[in-house]
Amino acid sequence: MSLKRNLFTLLLVIFFSANFLFGNYAFKKKVKEVCKSYRIPMESSQLVLGKSEITITMESGRNNFEMYMLVGFASAGQAIAHQKEMNLSNAYIPLIISLNVAVPASRDEFNTFSASCSSEMAISLADGLMDSSEFMQEIMKNIKIQ
Repeated sequence: MSLKRNLFTLLLVIFFSANFLFGNYAFKKKVKEVCKSYRIPMESSQLVLGKSEITITMESGRNNFEMYMLVGFASAGQAIAHQKEMNLSNAYIPLIISLNVAVPASRDEFNTFSASCSSEMAISLADGLMDSSEFMQEIMKNIKIQ
């Protein structure tokens, strides 16, 4: 009897974990699709999904880190909006989006630009409600360079 109970409990845990992982998979897939449409390479390993925050890590060219920032935030905004639209019980909807963009400074050296914004701000960028220049002005207020 105890073996059946343990097996049933294990199957329930696996089932609920699979639902949570599917939500994460759909979120990551949407971010990767948007980045791909802007010809920005993105791998799942560059996305770290926390409980209430997503961290995206990218590597840009020397002169186009702003484009990478805009696309990174917009792709996360589109993914969040998509998750909200689907209205599933296992939807992944972070509150904060953090983005780290590594920019080459010299050979084998990088400067990392780090910024974050709320999910609502990223959604408004993705939906076109906020102009990209206005968005970058807001982001530049709290950007950190390492």
